[in-house]
Amino acid sequence: MNIDVVWFQEPRPRRSEPLSRERIVAAATALADEETSGEVTMRTLASRLGVRSPMALYRYVGSKDGLADLMADHVYGYLEVTRGEGWRPALRSLGTSGWATVRRHPWFARLAFSRPPLGPNALAVYDAALAELEPLALPAAARMGFVNTVLGHVFGSGLALVEEQTMHARAGITSEEDLANAAEPYLARIAESGKYPHFSSWAADPDRLTQQPQDFDTILEWLLSGLATMVHA
Repeated sequence: MNIDVVWFQEPRPRRSEPLSRERIVAAATALADEETSGEVTMRTLASRLGVRSPMALYRYVGSKDGLADLMADHVYGYLEVTRGEGWRPALRSLGTSGWATVRRHPWFARLAFSRPPLGPNALAVYDAALAELEPLALPAAARMGFVNTVLGHVFGSGLALVEEQTMHARAGITSEEDLANAAEPYLARIAESGKYPHFSSWAADPDRLTQQPQDFDTILEWLLSGLATMVHA
């Protein structure tokens, strides 16, 4: 399988077009942030940029996949890796900055799963994280596994966030209380059936909607502690 890498393609701008790759990516990112699903069409993007034909955009981004790659790599630029303090602070900062980023740009989680991280910003993130793992003398697969464990937590949490937001928008739900009220009739039928007593007991507990004991940062620390067992093994 060949991957068409947009970063090796030089844009061919025309003097009559007030476009640049940077302007296109910035506009596409803003549009994705405005849409609950994060979907961006070339026609909508062209309209936002004041361009008559969407075809003009392809000279700068190559294809729809090329635009997705550029958007994802733009957002990778917000991820941070603490340097010089050891592998654990490095991966913790990668996780916390990544979570802050996907909360601002939830659609990024989808692109991170579907597009290869081969852009300059993504490579810089991986390179910095791997550099902090280098002193551990772990096998290459283990070093990348450490990085991907943290990023998997980031992107998995981000994907859950964007899907939840999409579901809420589709159903007209604005809060967890609205969701609980919408589900109440169905939960009552489940309780009446008597088939799932432990689930029904949980559903009847008035404290079930309080914050769970495990948030993103807590789970991140659990993951880092688990990875540490491989370091000292």
